[in-house]
Amino acid sequence: MHQDKILICESQEEVRDFLSRTLESSGYAVEIQPGGPQLLKSLEEAREARPDLILLDAGGSGDNLEILRRLRSTCAETPVIVMSACATVRGAVAAIRQGACDYLIKPFVAEELLAVVEKEVDRRRLVEENRSLKAEIRRRFDPDQVIFKSAPFRKVFDLARRVAPSDASVLIQGESGTGKELIASTIHYSSRRRNERFLTINCAALTDTLLESQLFGHLKGAFTGAVANQRGLVEEAERGTLFLDEIGDISPALQAKLLRVLQEKEYIPVGATRVRQADVRFLAASNKNLETEVAGGRFREDLLYRLNVITLYVPPLRERRDDIQPLAEYFLGRFAPRGDKALTSAALARLRSYDWPGNVRELENVMEMAAILCDGAEITPDHLPLKLTETPAVAFTLPPQAMSLAAIERRYIEQVYLQSHKHKVNTARILEISRKTLDRKLAQYGIGRQEDE
Repeated sequence: MHQDKILICESQEEVRDFLSRTLESSGYAVEIQPGGPQLLKSLEEAREARPDLILLDAGGSGDNLEILRRLRSTCAETPVIVMSACATVRGAVAAIRQGACDYLIKPFVAEELLAVVEKEVDRRRLVEENRSLKAEIRRRFDPDQVIFKSAPFRKVFDLARRVAPSDASVLIQGESGTGKELIASTIHYSSRRRNERFLTINCAALTDTLLESQLFGHLKGAFTGAVANQRGLVEEAERGTLFLDEIGDISPALQAKLLRVLQEKEYIPVGATRVRQADVRFLAASNKNLETEVAGGRFREDLLYRLNVITLYVPPLRERRDDIQPLAEYFLGRFAPRGDKALTSAALARLRSYDWPGNVRELENVMEMAAILCDGAEITPDHLPLKLTETPAVAFTLPPQAMSLAAIERRYIEQVYLQSHKHKVNTARILEISRKTLDRKLAQYGIGRQEDE
């Protein structure tokens, strides 16, 4: 556990002893320097172990205010509390202007000292946690870290990066779990808005009232339970990006209000009367065919036109099987971070032959389960769900006319091959023949020959 380190710069020995005893008894690590030059030298020598807080005696001559100025240029992120026996407003203002975070007037009691120190240490900790969280979010959504290998996903990924610099609305379509939010984040973090917020909301998960409040905010008393003013996501995402997932599920009334934001760049919080401006880029996603929804009268045509200035389609995992192995290995690395587990070729073959109706999200869940069930170093088919290891049934039809045995064999092999999405390992497993025999049969009957050519 990290022990907060406080560096004290104080010329009077009795004050140094008081500060040291008080802070160490409260669990802080303390380092003492008698003057400003020694303080600066100490910080120079300890570049990689900077203190969490500095207590700086202002001194009678004001020389240490120059030290404070230099501290702001060498370790600007370290909070500094100035201590002084000269209780003047001018001195306090001068210290704050030079970058001090607080000002203590001597003499002070232990409780007063600890209250100020604890407040600034907590503030520093929050800043560090916030910075780490932002770094983790950036790492997670960094476009250069997206895991894929297939040509179909490369096509949509490259297009997402091409449209990112504009402020155009983008509609991302595809089945659930294909990675639509990943594409949305790629657009945001490749755009000029990358340093602002990227917020998401699942429109299908909320009622109309809650969704409107979440999007546009509300005033106190606007409805039962509105006990305080609340900022909406449109306001929170100012100058950033707002991703509206499953937008095909919102009601016609809310569609009209959303259209106003997209078209006029303005909105009204629930319970308010004054119009507010919005500088937000909107990205939307749906697993429904919105053109079909428009034809059925369930979705506004003008809103669809506003949303799909650019449309991207994320293919399902079964249409980009080359992504299965790198994604599976990535998820395995997350759930077995020590790197002590690996997929066997048999397990990988089962992963590649499965159709993945739940797409990437389902693959992630399967790899988490496999990592939990596997006690050893190798993940085998026995660690995978039963649905991945069962041999799928193959529909086989014969024409009404009589056929030779060789013709029936050719037809059956071809149907299994096609229903297995031309996956040879899975085809051989269903036919219960070796891969070598399958290759010979395919060549004998000319199955897949045109594709090879």
